[in-house]
Amino acid sequence: MALAGCTGVFVGFESLSGANLTDARKKTPRPEEYAKRVALLHDHGIQVNGSFVLGFDHDHADCFAELVDWIEAQRLECATFHILTPYPGTPLFRQFEAEGRLLHRDWSRYDTSHVVFQPRHMQVEQLAEGYAWCYRRLFSHRSIWHRRPADGRALLPYLAMSYLYKRSNWLWRQLIEHRLVHRAWRPLVELTRRRHLTFRRQLAARCEAHGAADGRASSVVSVGV
Repeated sequence: MALAGCTGVFVGFESLSGANLTDARKKTPRPEEYAKRVALLHDHGIQVNGSFVLGFDHDHADCFAELVDWIEAQRLECATFHILTPYPGTPLFRQFEAEGRLLHRDWSRYDTSHVVFQPRHMQVEQLAEGYAWCYRRLFSHRSIWHRRPADGRALLPYLAMSYLYKRSNWLWRQLIEHRLVHRAWRPLVELTRRRHLTFRRQLAARCEAHGAADGRASSVVSVGV
C-alpha cells in the first residue's frame, strides 16, 4: 500500500470491546490486535484516522476516557466519533423498539451526533456529554501534541492538518465563502506528498535490501510518482 502511494487510511475500529463487536456481528480483527495493526501502518508511513461508535450495550461511563487514552497511546493522527444510531428498518431499530428504548422518531436527529435511544449502562446525558468530551479532549492542544508522529519530518503537516480540522470550523466558513479552500489545503497535501515520495524510495530500498539478504529476488517495483 505504501509503495503504491497510500498515505492514509480510514479504519472502522468501532469499539475497543470485543463484546460490542460480537453483538454487532462485525467480523474484524479483535481489539487486542488493533495496536499491532496501527503500528504496522505507521511503520510504513501510513496515517490512521480511526472511527469509533459510542453507546453500545457494553459501554459504561468510563468508556470515553479509556477510548481517548488508547487513541493517544497509539498516536492516531485523527479520530471520528459517532453515537450509536438505530436506523429505521435495521435489526438494531427493531431491538430497541421492542425493548422500549427509542426516545422519539424525529429522523432529523438520527445523525450519529444525537442520542435517540436509552443506553443500557448510562444516562442519555452521559452519552451525549461523553461524545462531546471525546472531541474536546482529542483536539485539545495537549492531545494534538501527544499524538504527534514519531517522524519529525511529518510534524509540521500533521500539526497544520490537526489544527485545520476540528479547531478551525470558524476558519472553514470563511475559506468556503471566499473560495479559498483550495489555496489553504493544497500546500499541505503537496508537502505531505513530497515527503512520502522520499519515504517510499527509502522503503523500497529497504525491501530490496531485505530480499537480497534473504537470497530472494525482490518483487518491489517503485511506482515513481
